[in-house]
Amino acid sequence: MMNQQFHDSTASGISRRLRSINRYLEMGDKQAAMNALIVMVQSHPELAAPKLHLADLYLDIEDNIKARSLVSQAIKNVMDSPSTGLSLLSTLGALSESQLMIDICRELSPEKWGSAYMLTMVSQQLSLAGINALALRFAQAAVAADPNYPPGLYMLATLELMHGDLAAATQHTEQCLKWIPDDPGSHWLLSRLRLPNAGERIDKLRDFLACAKTEDAKIWFAFALHNELHETKDYEASWRALMDGCAVKRAQLGYSRDHYDSLFSHLQNWSATKFPDVQGYSDASLRPVFVIGLHRSGTTLAEQILAGNSQVSSGGETYDIRARLRQLTGVHFSGEIDSRVITRRAELDYLKLGRSYLNGMRWRANGRPIVTDKLPSNYFNVGFIARALPQAKFILLRRDPMDVGFSSLRTLFSHACPYSYDQLDFAHYYKQFLRLTNSWKDIFSDRILEVDYQQLVEEPELLATRMANFCGINFEPGMINVANRDAVATASSVMIRDGIRKDRARVWQHYQQYLEPMRDALENG
Repeated sequence: MMNQQFHDSTASGISRRLRSINRYLEMGDKQAAMNALIVMVQSHPELAAPKLHLADLYLDIEDNIKARSLVSQAIKNVMDSPSTGLSLLSTLGALSESQLMIDICRELSPEKWGSAYMLTMVSQQLSLAGINALALRFAQAAVAADPNYPPGLYMLATLELMHGDLAAATQHTEQCLKWIPDDPGSHWLLSRLRLPNAGERIDKLRDFLACAKTEDAKIWFAFALHNELHETKDYEASWRALMDGCAVKRAQLGYSRDHYDSLFSHLQNWSATKFPDVQGYSDASLRPVFVIGLHRSGTTLAEQILAGNSQVSSGGETYDIRARLRQLTGVHFSGEIDSRVITRRAELDYLKLGRSYLNGMRWRANGRPIVTDKLPSNYFNVGFIARALPQAKFILLRRDPMDVGFSSLRTLFSHACPYSYDQLDFAHYYKQFLRLTNSWKDIFSDRILEVDYQQLVEEPELLATRMANFCGINFEPGMINVANRDAVATASSVMIRDGIRKDRARVWQHYQQYLEPMRDALENG
């Protein structure tokens, strides 16, 4: 483990040499930068910074093994500055090593990081890893260090929203806007809070959108304007704003149907008969339950219901399965899964995959015997998971495709769901998803429980009992009291505070005249 204090090594000229290496990167000469960093690592084996810079470059070229090796060495080395400590957290986050991130931030507590900027950045890295309680502590420390630092206020407001403190989230977002009146992210965050008296906010958003100079600003303002107009029931203007935002976001992501069609095709060729001797990893003290389904299909609600049971801990959305597949294959692929991994499925060490995954989830389990993993897109990975973790079970959410499609269309994701910003892209993707999950159901029928979202909200006790029994536990009345749970770091983080709502079906009908392409493609395409 790293030293408990930061140790300044700038006198050795390390910072100057790193800056000169960054100039190679600015010129686009990645190989020259890597060569120079390799020399630095060899000449200064006691320092972490060069190793971390080199590890990041290895991740850029998808070499997971060399990156991990360098990070393992860096953890034991000198941290010359808070900046190097932040670099370590960022790289550990890219590797989904959340337990190590926790250990480091407990050792290097907030007062050791010095500035509101550093505290905010640490909070962001922790939140991205789903370590939200600790992220909240660092965000609070950032605002305490500088109450007028806008990024700190925004980070704190985001985490307060996740934790259900909507009043505090509103206060800190508005405070951020006092310093940066045209901050796109703050306006979008405020639009999610469903505040009254939207007229003045709508006027400002229209002006800001008209003057937006970057793609990101246009996206934030357009989605914020859509949210505010939707709440006022001005559906025509709301739709125009949504289409403005979707067009820019879709172009920015460069979504490719062909890429995903190839992934679905590879996975639909999965055969149970090809794995007669595969041995996974079981542990009587910890059993995982994977909550899967399309984004906006009710996975958050299903997980929160399960987490209300005294035997279950909510693991949230983790990318730990992807991280272990990257580690096992050495390929640091982007996206949910990669065809290079799928084609190697018969040769993977499933015992190692299962063990490393469960060990990484233990802190999320909080000593309880069942932990959930609610990354919706793990529907890609059902085959890997089922083989690696014989005790794992899956709860698969189903929801009316028009409800899911429209809810996805009006949700601003970061990088997830690139198919969701176009009606026909969604319809095409939905059909592929349906075929894949039906094939998983055929192969692993006794390990997958299908849950209909509408039935879940209409008969929550019945479905909660069914899910509990499927997981081998008894129903507890507290399971259906979901409004006051811990942090919810998904697009449902505001809605979940209303409890179980029955009125979320067919919201798309307000926009029915605009959604005919999606409905026609789903029904007839």
